[in-house]
Amino acid sequence: MLLMLGLCFLLFSAFPLAFSERCHPQDKKALLQLQKDLGNPYHIISWNAKEDCCEWFCCVKCDEKTNRVISVALSSPFPDTNLSAQIPPSVGDLPYLESLVFHKFPKLVGPIQPAIAKLTKLKYLDLSNNNLSGPIPDFFAQLKNLDDIDISFNNLSGPIPSSLGKLPKLAYLDLSRNKLTGSIPASFGSFQKPGPAIMLSKNQLSGRLPASLANLDSDRIDLSRNKLEGDASMLFGSNKRTWSLDLSRNNFAFDLSRVEIPHKTLARLDLNHNKIYGSLPVGLTKVEHFQLFDVSYNQLCGLIPKGGELQKIDKSLYSHNKCLCGSPLSPCNHKQMTV
Repeated sequence: MLLMLGLCFLLFSAFPLAFSERCHPQDKKALLQLQKDLGNPYHIISWNAKEDCCEWFCCVKCDEKTNRVISVALSSPFPDTNLSAQIPPSVGDLPYLESLVFHKFPKLVGPIQPAIAKLTKLKYLDLSNNNLSGPIPDFFAQLKNLDDIDISFNNLSGPIPSSLGKLPKLAYLDLSRNKLTGSIPASFGSFQKPGPAIMLSKNQLSGRLPASLANLDSDRIDLSRNKLEGDASMLFGSNKRTWSLDLSRNNFAFDLSRVEIPHKTLARLDLNHNKIYGSLPVGLTKVEHFQLFDVSYNQLCGLIPKGGELQKIDKSLYSHNKCLCGSPLSPCNHKQMTV
C-alpha cells in the first residue's frame, strides 16, 4: 500500500502541468466578466468557469508559450441574434490580446469602448457589421502595433481622426459604410510605405483631397459614394503598386489624359459618375487584364486608345461621356478628334 502511494506521488510530481490549468487566472477572470457583461449569450459563447479557458471550444486562443490569451473572436452565426449590449470595459483587462473581434451583432450599440486603448499589443481589430455609434476614437493612434482595422458597417459619425496616419504598421483600414463627414486627413499621405489598403466608401466625406496623398502607395483605395470633389490625379502613378482604385460616384474633376497609369499592377479602375475630363491615357493599353474598368458618366472625349483590353470592354462602361469615340463605340468624326 505504501509502495503504491509512493508511486502515485512520484507520478503527480513528474507531471504537474497535466493537472493544472494553462489559462492565466487574470485572463480567465476577465473573460468570465466579459461573458457576464454581455448577458451570458449562451447561443454565442458558453464559457465554463470549471474548465481551462485555453481549452474553451469557442472564440478564445492562448499563446502556446506564455499561455496568455491573445485572441478573442466573437461573431454571430445568426443575423437576428438577440445580444443587446455595448462592448464591455472588461475587454481591456486582457493585456496580451493581439486580436479582438466583435462581428455581426446588429444590437451591439454605443461607442467604441475606451478600454480598448489599454490593449497595447493589439494587431487586429474587427468591429464590423454592428450598430456602433459616435466618433472614431483618437486612442487608436496609441496602439502602435495595429496592423488591421475594420470598423465598417456601423453608424459611426464625425470626422476621420488625423491621428490614424501615425500608425506605423497599418496594412488595412476599412471605415466604409458609416456616416463619417469632413475631409480625408492630410496625414494619410504620411503612412509608411507600402501604405495600407484604404476603404472609405459609402460615407458622407466631402471636400478636396490633400496634395499629400501623392505620397500614398496602397494596393487598394476605395473612396466611392461620397461627396468628394476636385483633383484626384495624385492617386495615380506609373511606379505605384495600385491594384484597385475606385473613385466612383463623387464629384472629382481632373484631366485624365495627364495621369500615369500603374499598368504593372492595375486590375480594377472605377471612375464612373464624376466630372472627369480629357481623353483616355495611352497607358491604359499596357494593362494586361482588367477585372473592372468603368469610366461612364463623365466628360471624357476623344479616341479610345487602341490596344490592350480597351476594345474588349463593354461599351456601356464608356457611355454618357462628352465625346468618346472609336471601338467599341462608334467611329470618330473630325469634330470629336479635334475637341
